[in-house]
Amino acid sequence: MIRKLQADRANKTVALEMSENDLSNIIESIDKMVDRQQRILLENLPSDDQLRVKLDSYKALKEDLRKIWETLV
Repeated sequence: MIRKLQADRANKTVALEMSENDLSNIIESIDKMVDRQQRILLENLPSDDQLRVKLDSYKALKEDLRKIWETLV
């Protein structure tokens, strides 16, 4: 559960404070989203550019969250 939320509307940024367990759950969810998106791409060859962009954004988010996780551990 999110303990603290700060939103800066001018800069369109959000700062969250959450438990390590919550972050782990979010990372697992992103992993599943990446796997699902990869399956969709493979099932729909030739793939749509929009699907590839979506997969790339999921992978980037996954990597950013992994970096955050590594700073905790």
